[in-house]
Amino acid sequence: MKVLVTGATGFIGSHLAEMLVNAGYEVKTLARPTSDTAFLKVLGVEIVFRDIVDATAVKEAVKGCQHVYHIAAMTSRLTRSKKEYEAVNVEGTKNVVHAALSANVERLVYGSSAGVYGSVTANIPTDEHTQPHPNSYYRASKLIGERAMLAAHRQKGLPVVIARISSIYGPRSMNWRGLFQAIAARRFRMIGTGENHVHLGYVSDLVEGLRRCAETPDIVGQCYILTGNEPLQLRQLVGMVAQELGLPQPQGSVPAAPFRAFYALAQGVYHRLGIEVPHAHRHELFFTDRILNIAKAQKELGYQPQVSMRQGIQQTVQWYRGQGYLS
Repeated sequence: MKVLVTGATGFIGSHLAEMLVNAGYEVKTLARPTSDTAFLKVLGVEIVFRDIVDATAVKEAVKGCQHVYHIAAMTSRLTRSKKEYEAVNVEGTKNVVHAALSANVERLVYGSSAGVYGSVTANIPTDEHTQPHPNSYYRASKLIGERAMLAAHRQKGLPVVIARISSIYGPRSMNWRGLFQAIAARRFRMIGTGENHVHLGYVSDLVEGLRRCAETPDIVGQCYILTGNEPLQLRQLVGMVAQELGLPQPQGSVPAAPFRAFYALAQGVYHRLGIEVPHAHRHELFFTDRILNIAKAQKELGYQPQVSMRQGIQQTVQWYRGQGYLS
């Protein structure tokens, strides 16, 4: 079977491409000419050097593929304008929709984000029935992408399955590198008590979940939350990282009130005026209480995360050390 993975030069996409190649699939990807494709070339992935915003290029890339995994996105790690997010995450996604319909693909898996729920502080745990309430340009663009996919499913029979992906960690992840480095350098300071919950997924578990979204029969039009088994309090996560680094639990904290006030103000500006305040999400880790319910994915996909938080942190630390990110 031939499959297309958009975003295969990124963290999740590269792991997905690697897993599919190892499973015997013929894998193809769409990559910008400036992207680092060395890893994919070693894997033997077919690379089309074009951009997701080029509708003609996307149509050519999808041609001949039975499954498409649409993972490419302008991510929340970037500070970009609303227009830029929409160009890639909305218009690029629509290009994939049109191409998939034209090629009559058997299954399209859309990699959305659990961030579409916004800053979850109530109605815990969050599941697929929880009302989305995005609070950033990136998260709003991912929800618009979902709606475009589902509209094409209802109106034209697009065989799409949506995966709402939590924050993911593991080797090649850059999102969590700063936290690990701050703890390693003994510069980390908790904002508040650290009793709020974070719910992370390990990358190998996540890509297996994506494959199940592509291969499980009779689930088109469905949406699934994919994450790990273990929501942890932030202070527990920090303690696990410190322990793996051979360090004591970081001590000391700074008062949360000033940071919380700024965050609340920024949320109000976004929801009332539609304007994203720069750096508004920099400290969100300390204020969001996120517990995600994966019961639907477990029941309908047979999704069962295999890597514990302790194992995942150990493997992530080993990779960071191997890359020279940690002493």
